[in-house]
Amino acid sequence: MKKKVVAILLSVVCSIGLLSGCGREGSDSGTILSQEVSGVNATDNGTSAETESNDEIVEIIWQYPTTMDTNSEGFRNVENALNEMMERDIGVHVTFEPVGLSESQNAAILAVSAGERLDIMLSAFTSIGNVVDDGLIIPLDDLLDKYGQDILEHSYTKELCGFDGATYGVCTGNTLGNDEYGYMIKKRYWEKYDLANITNWTEEKLYTMEEMEQIFEIVKAGEGDNFYCDVPPSTEAKPLNGGYIEYDYLSGSLSGGVLMLNRDFSDSTIYNLFETPEYEEYCKIRYEWAQKGYIAPDAAVTTESVEVIVAQDNYLGMFFVSMPQDMIVFDKGIGEEVVCLDMVPRYQAYKGGSVIQWSIPITCKNPEKAMQALNYIYKYPEATWLIQFGIEGSEYEVVEDDGEHKVIRYLAENTSDLPYYMVYGLWGNVLQWPSVEPQALDNYEKQQALDDAVPQERYSPAFGYSFVQEPVATELAAVNAVINQYTPSLNAGSLNPEQALPEFINALKAAGMDTIIAEQQKQYNAWLASK
Repeated sequence: MKKKVVAILLSVVCSIGLLSGCGREGSDSGTILSQEVSGVNATDNGTSAETESNDEIVEIIWQYPTTMDTNSEGFRNVENALNEMMERDIGVHVTFEPVGLSESQNAAILAVSAGERLDIMLSAFTSIGNVVDDGLIIPLDDLLDKYGQDILEHSYTKELCGFDGATYGVCTGNTLGNDEYGYMIKKRYWEKYDLANITNWTEEKLYTMEEMEQIFEIVKAGEGDNFYCDVPPSTEAKPLNGGYIEYDYLSGSLSGGVLMLNRDFSDSTIYNLFETPEYEEYCKIRYEWAQKGYIAPDAAVTTESVEVIVAQDNYLGMFFVSMPQDMIVFDKGIGEEVVCLDMVPRYQAYKGGSVIQWSIPITCKNPEKAMQALNYIYKYPEATWLIQFGIEGSEYEVVEDDGEHKVIRYLAENTSDLPYYMVYGLWGNVLQWPSVEPQALDNYEKQQALDDAVPQERYSPAFGYSFVQEPVATELAAVNAVINQYTPSLNAGSLNPEQALPEFINALKAAGMDTIIAEQQKQYNAWLASK
């Protein structure tokens, strides 16, 4: 596999809220498994060279991010079919431990700290620095070299899952740089107000904030009061869900400072984003939009999910960062089609190494078998397809097959009605998956092409850098608390930035953000000098 520096892995998450569901064409990510799965052998003669000489089956407890009922018959059928394969081929029996995707690392920390048995854990949308610093997971380099050759061949694990000189995780999937940044608008309003012609839309057009305000003004005037144009998530600190400007945050969150890539991709200076003129301008825009009624008055405090809110008739759409091939996820979520308006050209940020990755905690009784289990889903697509999409004839059918690629169709209009449904695309090598109708046969090749199309000059220079947080752990906790206090209201435009922004910056300084950035700059400079 061609090795290159690549961006972060949000693009393989098929559905996480609505932030991973926009593009011009696409569907839920998916896989295919034969109806004869229980009879599929990973080796020609029905045995595996990987199976150890003794007949002992090793139990592996594996975190399983899901929203489905894992007590259901459909889940048990898939788990049993997987174990029939893995017991035969590598002497492993997997027990999946259900967990929410965003809560996976915290749940693992609690379990491991309490000494509970856990063999494979997941970290999603956060750095693994804290679990490394606390000694809760083990380095994987030797295990990868001995038992993870298929992982190394089919993923960017070595490039993205390192921390302080060692590899601590296995990446989920391997297409990474195809995020779009922009605004998703319901198609019926796009057509009703002839916005394509008004805004001179083309496939290549990049919309500015001024042009987005023009659209909001037109639609708001036509739809009247109690109609809103954006849904700022109350739990997201990043401006416009991360799609306002190009930057790279170096600690897995904004608390550790950022590289301002929008100014210069080669600039090694670390900034407090909230203290920049760019962020001040953003806050002013959001406040003005709230005053004009484009944002709901309760946006900063609502407890409803963005999925529920944006699906309502009195909402136009929302800002997004997502994969271009997965608009169908968003369409299904809100029950109607959308059009995506790009705002920031594609670029590659490292984001503090906060990829979605599997790790082996210190409570694992047999790390060798845990690594073999991880490697198995990269080596044998049958296993990946099974976990990701279930069983052919039960969850899906094949509708197109050219001998090299396949397209499948779910056997229920509403995927929640399926006996088994995996909403998150975290398993194995994405490029080996089939497409999901209405995606094209070569959908995943197109994803790889998007990765390849991002020029090297639009890569963050921080790829491979990891921030050792222990020296400023106290300050990080305090700064994150301040960020969580102010950003929901600033994002929603419910605070006047002339007064609130200076208060916010002073609170950040009092919590120790300058100390964090100084430590970050010191470590980053040393890392740059060592390259």
